[in-house]
Amino acid sequence: MTLADTLKLVHIISVSVWIGGEIMLGILFERAQRSRDEGTLRGLLSQGGFVGKAVFNPAGIITLAAGIWLGIEGDYDFGEAWISMGFVGIAVGAILGMAFYPRVFNRGLAGIEAGGIDGSETRASLKLLRLVSTIELLVLLVVVWAMVFKPGA
Repeated sequence: MTLADTLKLVHIISVSVWIGGEIMLGILFERAQRSRDEGTLRGLLSQGGFVGKAVFNPAGIITLAAGIWLGIEGDYDFGEAWISMGFVGIAVGAILGMAFYPRVFNRGLAGIEAGGIDGSETRASLKLLRLVSTIELLVLLVVVWAMVFKPGA
């Protein structure tokens, strides 16, 4: 196994953790909302910040580091479209992870405290969370597509 093989493996595993975690969290949120399970929903909102810091942030950092190192090791042109798309995916994830998700989780928790699961603040927060996380997931899936098919290469 070469260094490039190892870097590619690490890159793929970290992306899998990131995307798989996002899908799983989305499924759990959806299930809690549909079953109207306020306790589980409160727990998911509370744990969202932890999961972001303990799982998604490290996965994003490892994805970025392994990808850059793989690009250097493989002598890739960092100006190629498929690589630029990868950087966009990392940027979207980082911005949302730092600026959006912590605030919307806290807003959702405050909404539950103020008006329960049916409160307008809770519903608005969960609707925004669903929309933005779906868009992020679509961006990440497009990035994975780009990494596999390498448009412009």
